[in-house]
Amino acid sequence: MINSFSKAQQVLFVLLGFFIPISIAFTNILLALIALCWLVEGNFKEKFNYITSSKWCVSMIALIILYVFGMLWGSNHNNANWQFQKLALLLFFPILTTLNLNRKTMQYSVVGFLIINFISACFAILINYQIIQPLSHYTSLIDPYYGTSAFIKYNYHNVLLAFSSTICLYLFLERKTKYRYIIAVFFIVYAVSIFTERGRAGQILFNIVTLFYIIRYAKSNVGFKLFIIRFIALCAILFSFNFIMYQNVKTYKKRVEAVTEIIKNNGERKGYKRDIRYVFVEETIEDILKKPFFGYGTGSFGYIFQNKIKTGIISDEYEFFDWTTPHNQYLYVWFEIGVLGLLFLILIFYFQAKQLLKQPDGCFKISLPLSFLFLMLIDSYLFIFILITAYIYLYTIYSRYHLDSKDINV
Repeated sequence: MINSFSKAQQVLFVLLGFFIPISIAFTNILLALIALCWLVEGNFKEKFNYITSSKWCVSMIALIILYVFGMLWGSNHNNANWQFQKLALLLFFPILTTLNLNRKTMQYSVVGFLIINFISACFAILINYQIIQPLSHYTSLIDPYYGTSAFIKYNYHNVLLAFSSTICLYLFLERKTKYRYIIAVFFIVYAVSIFTERGRAGQILFNIVTLFYIIRYAKSNVGFKLFIIRFIALCAILFSFNFIMYQNVKTYKKRVEAVTEIIKNNGERKGYKRDIRYVFVEETIEDILKKPFFGYGTGSFGYIFQNKIKTGIISDEYEFFDWTTPHNQYLYVWFEIGVLGLLFLILIFYFQAKQLLKQPDGCFKISLPLSFLFLMLIDSYLFIFILITAYIYLYTIYSRYHLDSKDINV
């Protein structure tokens, strides 16, 4: 019986990587089944020892506990239920990272994750160029929301593609697979899809990670002169790609021009209300400085900002809800549970990065926690189901297995 549950874990883990980019419903089901297998498997003493010995895991538990204590201060906890639903997902960190997975499972998981994101990117490109209708036109299983890319919202979709392109760069440049030309095609399709969508996070992340690999590849086993030549040439290719997309993709061009205007004018844009991110940053920091140590309590942010509209502090052009966030995970945590919560949040990813850096290919592996630390500057990604699930999934693979040259040849 135990052996059967162990085999089931392998299958469920591979399927999870396949469904994360395309279905929240199936991802939820798979997470529940994996948790059930994890409980039936037992070995709780061994799992407990792993959890208590992992500094990042202790920091994560401390963050959750602090959110619980955050109910004891402040008078507005309207969004607490939503918060705890999102925090509960973090408990899958120790579950997935202590699963009894074999190497073959990891191999198929990586391949499956790359393939489904490639398929999703292909559909997104066809939709963006109006070659086909949005997939919701053909099936009711897909959300008809206007912001849906292929299967999920564009701003989540292109972040997953950025994660996938990072893996492809690693496999290609570090020669970890004999299928390098297929990997190159995957990378190109990911890139085109990322830059034909509206999501800025994935575009910025793609450029940052690609620049990192340009530097790494350019300096590998060469003298300084050849390094400079390689670096300039590869940077020119990256710049040319961005320029071509800017000139030929209206969506990307509009995004670049809008962001440039907003930055130049301190959040202002002609014909539009002031950019909400500027409003959030200014108002949130102002409030944080009044209560920097404990914050305003768990689930308080949305209510307090609704009240700012009622009292005229913020223009009624804006609309806030209980689940409103400041589009910045660090400010969000600091605002609600204080500086200690902010510290625990950062320590989670600091200790994960430190752990990964000590492993083979550590320079590649730390790109995952560093990328997520960057993403949390742009939005509250720790509380976004698809992206935190993808992060937990990829971290499980990154932290437990070293992909050598034979691993992806499946």
